[in-house]
Amino acid sequence: MKNTLKTLWENTYKIIYPDFCPYCFKMLESYDYACESCKKKIPENGITQGVAGGYRSCSALHYSGIFKRALFRFKFRKKKYHARQFAYLLHRQVEHSYPDMIFDYITYVPMHKKALRKRGFNQCEVLAKELSKLMGIPYRSTLVKIRNTKPQHELESIERYTNLIGAFKVADKNAVKDKSILLLDDVITTGSTLGECAKTLQKAKPAHICCVTLLSVANLFY
Repeated sequence: MKNTLKTLWENTYKIIYPDFCPYCFKMLESYDYACESCKKKIPENGITQGVAGGYRSCSALHYSGIFKRALFRFKFRKKKYHARQFAYLLHRQVEHSYPDMIFDYITYVPMHKKALRKRGFNQCEVLAKELSKLMGIPYRSTLVKIRNTKPQHELESIERYTNLIGAFKVADKNAVKDKSILLLDDVITTGSTLGECAKTLQKAKPAHICCVTLLSVANLFY
């Protein structure tokens, strides 16, 4: 009886709150990460690369086409319900790229308080929270953005490397020391954001820092 009621509730919930493919908006019959057509466009092994400072990084998708548009809707049109679907791909990528790593927790690229008030949420924190559920490890805020910088996508490539220098600080050094940390961002372009965050975390002497992003512009090595 209990299982029957549970199944009935789940089926009713799916009718009231159906799931949609984040890339083409097709209604999904089950809570999946994409429709069958869009799944064929998702790279099987993702992208493995490096970021500024020599830190390891991996990404699930290319920053182009339907994937780029899906991220835009997630960030700027507040389609936060796609976070679970994106987190599935992040989880799969972490398992593929870091099979021997055991992370103590997931952290994420922070936003300045002014930018956070304007957008209403930090998309990286939302993704970290969903990824935490899938990986079974905690997520926590370890970095604070202390300087409200210009958006990276508005700058020329050379400016991106200097725009974020000194923009972050570690919130609690004891929480970072000797820990293996998975650092998450939504997209990597030049690698300067992740590089600056990782460099800031490194001052607190963690055991390891590995990076993961949902999207990547290309196979970039630094």
